[in-house]
Amino acid sequence: MKKRTPLHTALALASSALLLAGAGCEEKKTTTAAPEGGATAQVTKLAVSSYDPTRELYQELNPAFERWYKQTTGKDVDVETDHGPSGKQARDIAAGKETDVAALSVDFDVDTIAKAGLLPASWRERLPNGSVPYTSAVIFLVRAGNPKQVKGWEDLARPEVVSLCPDPKTGGGARWIYLSTWAHAVRKAKAEGKTDAEAEAAAREFTTKVYDDALLDPAMRGSSTRFIAQRTGDVLFGWENEILQIANDPSTTGQFEVVVPSDSITIEVPLAVVDKVAERHGVKEIAEAYVKFHFSDEGQELIARRYNRPYNEAIAKKHAEKLRPLTLFRFKDHFSDWPTVMNVHFGQGAELDKMRKK
Repeated sequence: MKKRTPLHTALALASSALLLAGAGCEEKKTTTAAPEGGATAQVTKLAVSSYDPTRELYQELNPAFERWYKQTTGKDVDVETDHGPSGKQARDIAAGKETDVAALSVDFDVDTIAKAGLLPASWRERLPNGSVPYTSAVIFLVRAGNPKQVKGWEDLARPEVVSLCPDPKTGGGARWIYLSTWAHAVRKAKAEGKTDAEAEAAAREFTTKVYDDALLDPAMRGSSTRFIAQRTGDVLFGWENEILQIANDPSTTGQFEVVVPSDSITIEVPLAVVDKVAERHGVKEIAEAYVKFHFSDEGQELIARRYNRPYNEAIAKKHAEKLRPLTLFRFKDHFSDWPTVMNVHFGQGAELDKMRKK
């Protein structure tokens, strides 16, 4: 499997401020300015850690929350969000990183923080929808005219098609993409009448072909940067919100086309207050208000505007025209649980490692 050094150059898509910047393993911060209030103003800081392609979302959601909190309580808060691969964020928080709220790309990563004793194992029960304010999916982005005629999943396995995606070894977001690839092959095989064992073998063969020649970066934003800035590869496959932000940016008009595959996994993204850290910082109440704000009408509107699929059905329906029709399936339809998936697919010597040896 081919590996590449992560990009460290910044690419600003001016019209929408789509910062496709240096996405390797380094963290990037989304910081909103503290309100003016003179030397005597007291502004409480709230530290949030998020996965990679959420910079634009939090550039809008954070100041919206700050305004809401000021209007509601009369107090000022300054939310700072750093970004990086979800798995690395979770490991860093568990190891002592000072984060009040974890907004990550897979619940397994939040469980890693819970196992470190920083929040209860029952964290999913504290917010609606299992603490998942929105979902996403996997779609494709190709260059104008679609020179390689990429129409769906099967084209990613063609040897002449150079594809880009994040490395499943690095973070949760990339693992969703990998699992969507695997599950698509299982679904296709079973639709053809193959047994469970035959479908599993077909998925292994197909996913190996896709990932054997894919160009991998530590995070989704790195793959996006390489595809746009360096014009590397034929197809970028990854998170719907990331790809649609690129495709709909005025500065990229006419450069790319979106390809919607036959099906995709539903990517469920959780968030949680990191209790022990928030309590130590004296911001537990603010952190709880912040995560609840994601589920408010205003928060859900902001989420939908950034091409995510909001939890609120009415708001999702209102913004449905932003998203192409897509057949979605759930993680639980094809996989047992995340600990098992981590062992079978991403652990030492597991499926992904076997593919890399081919």
